[in-house]
Amino acid sequence: MAKGSNLTPEEAEELFSRVDAAGVVEPARTGKGSKCRRRRAAEQKHAIDPLSDEDPSGSKASVSISRMGIAFIVGTILLIVGMQIGYGVMRRLNTANLSDTVTTETVSRALEGGVEWGNGFTQFPARFTVDEADERAGIVEVSVVSTEAENELELFSNSQIEAAALATNALLNDNINRVVYNVSAFVDDEGNIVPGDGSTSESPRLIFTFIWTKNKSEASSNIDWELKIVGMDEEVAGRLQSQVNSVSSLIETPSVDDTDIEAHEQELQDGQARKGEEIYLGDDGGAALDAAREQAQGDDAA
Repeated sequence: MAKGSNLTPEEAEELFSRVDAAGVVEPARTGKGSKCRRRRAAEQKHAIDPLSDEDPSGSKASVSISRMGIAFIVGTILLIVGMQIGYGVMRRLNTANLSDTVTTETVSRALEGGVEWGNGFTQFPARFTVDEADERAGIVEVSVVSTEAENELELFSNSQIEAAALATNALLNDNINRVVYNVSAFVDDEGNIVPGDGSTSESPRLIFTFIWTKNKSEASSNIDWELKIVGMDEEVAGRLQSQVNSVSSLIETPSVDDTDIEAHEQELQDGQARKGEEIYLGDDGGAALDAAREQAQGDDAA
């Protein structure tokens, strides 16, 4: 093409066909160069266009992040629910094993995981010993050490529930007729039950024993269950009685003490006494009664 000559329409079309996106005229190439140009053109076609209405700044990334967050939350919930279901199945398997087969292993597993009782599960103290678990002898005997009870009443109530739960599940086994539940606790120098791991005492002290027995009646098809509580000395029994009758042991209210209770009882007694006086003398302090007496005396004199 000579200098200063006009371009023919074909030449102009060919020239503008070689202009890229940056406005640079590329030299005419064939073969491999044409393939590279076509590939770059395709990449530019799918690149992010700042003037596009569809996704000018890559905002669709927030959608992916939201989906990942939802998937993570759903996965966490499913994991927690699965763990709860698995834990419940494990506990129920422990109960079923104790009802079907009684061995040292099944009793230990039941004490570790708890047994089904009522609408939930009953837990046992972490320190326990399986003394005997024999279906041939028909006996299950365990010993536990309470480290959480703070007094005799709390130890007695907790241990009674634990013994009843274990005995019920064990006595459902046709080969078990006797369940012994020994309860020990740590005491201080004055004999008071203290919580903890026994830092104030060398060894735990046996407080009482719950003995559940199952007897089949020969005259009928009834099955009798009996409970005996043995090993409780007079000191423990006396403390239990005082704690049951004590209002302060049942209601933990710092503002109420023995002095307030005695004052309230004295107020009730005074009120009853005043009520009797009002009934006998009247609301006017006895003036009407005195006037009636004087009138009666005047009538007698006349």
